[in-house]
Amino acid sequence: MRVRRVEGDGAGFFRRHESGRPLSACVGVDEASGGALRLEFGAGGGHVLVVGRSAEAALGILVMMLFDLATQVTGAADRGSAYTTPPFSVMDFHGSEGARVFGEAAMALPLPVKLERATDTAMTTLSDFQYELTRRGEPGAPSPAKFLFLCGLQSAHGIRSRGAYAEDGANPGAARFGRLLREGPANSLHLITWCNSFANIDLTVAEGLGFFRHVIVLDGAGPGQGLEVPDGDGERAWYLDVGEGRAVPMTPFALPAADWCESFARGLG
Repeated sequence: MRVRRVEGDGAGFFRRHESGRPLSACVGVDEASGGALRLEFGAGGGHVLVVGRSAEAALGILVMMLFDLATQVTGAADRGSAYTTPPFSVMDFHGSEGARVFGEAAMALPLPVKLERATDTAMTTLSDFQYELTRRGEPGAPSPAKFLFLCGLQSAHGIRSRGAYAEDGANPGAARFGRLLREGPANSLHLITWCNSFANIDLTVAEGLGFFRHVIVLDGAGPGQGLEVPDGDGERAWYLDVGEGRAVPMTPFALPAADWCESFARGLG
């Protein structure tokens, strides 16, 4: 899979805070224009799914999205003080060295970040998002954009609602995850998740693909479960805007080195 290495401070891909402008994140390079491919998280902005087996590309996308968003949040006058729970949360079910690099990069940010690792986690992060869904339903409640990065959905058995977990009450985490999928975007609560195949998304939650506005397809993703994915040679990634029905060939980022991640994160302070 072709990937783009980040050079220098990556300044050409990160956006500074602009008052009144929705948060957005760069996910790679648009191969048609050669420019940065950005996703916006304004009103009605949806969840993001990265699907495929290239961990380097998937985690590279997640790291760059996190740093881009954090650059904008730290640049705001209130520096995230409007949040009642951390603006960024990470749930790592993958447990790889690359996922560790991503988690430690998140924890190095000069902002509150919640990190839960491994499949035996209590998943209190999902409880935080349930609290936010309830709080944001109150008249006049502030609703700044809040993000959950989920690494390795294929291993997240604690949130499955299919197969052996289909019976009501069999998997309490599934109900909380399902509510976030359904109600999150309208409340500025955004899920950015990586799963290794379309088949494993279907195993986790019924009609799971229908909840994602933005889909990034990497190598080894398998059949699109009803989603039209352009044919490729396995080396090219695609960004699918499900809402607009368009496909954009793209080059994703490679996972940066741990020392680069730490240096960038601490530089935001």
